Amino acid sequence: MPGDLLVTQDAPLFDASQFKLQDDGTFRISIRGMAAMAGIDHRGLSRSLKSAGDENALPCARSLLLQGFCPGDVSAWSETGGIPEEAAPFILEHYAFAAAASSQQARAVLLAFSRVGINAYLKDKLGVTTEPAPALALAESDPLERTKTIISLVESSLDILDRLGGVDDRESMIYRDLVNNSLVRGTGNALLPPPVKMMTVSEALLACGAPPSKATAFATKLGKAVKAMYRRDHDGRDPKTHKQNVKGRTIDVADYEEPWMTGLFPQFKQWIKELMA
Repeated sequence: MPGDLLVTQDAPLFDASQFKLQDDGTFRISIRGMAAMAGIDHRGLSRSLKSAGDENALPCARSLLLQGFCPGDVSAWSETGGIPEEAAPFILEHYAFAAAASSQQARAVLLAFSRVGINAYLKDKLGVTTEPAPALALAESDPLERTKTIISLVESSLDILDRLGGVDDRESMIYRDLVNNSLVRGTGNALLPPPVKMMTVSEALLACGAPPSKATAFATKLGKAVKAMYRRDHDGRDPKTHKQNVKGRTIDVADYEEPWMTGLFPQFKQWIKELMA
């Protein structure tokens, strides 16, 4: 591991011992680490990957083979240093959308990857700092290069999601804002005053320390209470909503102004303590 590497454990979901930074700056992820990100049992993932060389490979392994990964490599990942980071999005994609029991956590992590890139995302979550490579430093110093990189990543992410049924309202808004802001910065134009950021109950719970695997269930329990508090503070007005895919169903999810929501963070932290007790 490079000598200038610093790693701190951010949360059980990102146990630093399950991620190994290679000399080329990319990560290798253990079976347990990958399973934790996808919200699945590591034994099932291990069985699927080991079946890659079989005539009837299991579904996750088949999805990797369709992306061009070598059967021999996939079946040996548990013995050869772990899963390469470039395979992680496809594994998350399978468990988020194609698996018999889809994982909301896998979908959330996959969306997070698409916003900044898997390598940058993992380094942020694991507390990794390294001296920037010359090419990376050039991209960071050149707004147009950074814009091209972001747009290319958005295009590839949307292509994947389009094949899997498209994006919901929330994801569409995130991608649109990302592209618009990147274009404005890259061309040197002054940014327009940003709109008020919105936040869902699930996002507030995550920001206040709720386990990712429980945020959706907690949000379901607390949704009515938060909506009642919003109406109280806004002369009876209901919050805005957007359509979002939750566990395979498209439902209306309430959006709250971020400044108002952050004012409730002490209450959210108390709720989390009570729900975890």
